[in-house]
Amino acid sequence: MSTTLGKVIAERRDELGYTQRELARAVKRSNATISRIETDDNLTPDNQTLKDIAEFLKLDYNYLLALNNQIDDEPEIRMIQRAAKNMTPEQLESMMGILQKQFKEAFAKAGKDKKDI
Repeated sequence: MSTTLGKVIAERRDELGYTQRELARAVKRSNATISRIETDDNLTPDNQTLKDIAEFLKLDYNYLLALNNQIDDEPEIRMIQRAAKNMTPEQLESMMGILQKQFKEAFAKAGKDKKDI
């Protein structure tokens, strides 16, 4: 049986002892919305809803995005993202410099985001 977004959220909510209503109240969504997320595998919640749920249930936001088919599920990328959140701006700049220097060709092929320009 495959892992689904709704299943992960429901299991974590149960593990922490919250009802759907308590989760809904905490993330400022309707109980019906939480119920649909947990039971409808074809539902695609918006990213802010997933972020709020991830924060409240202490789940990895990027993992939820991957389960929601918003990003590829790459454990290595999630690890880098978690590490980057704990770095100072100087450390983050240093890490990016190392990665760009070491993997120059891959970064060149990746292109730039508008924020990078």
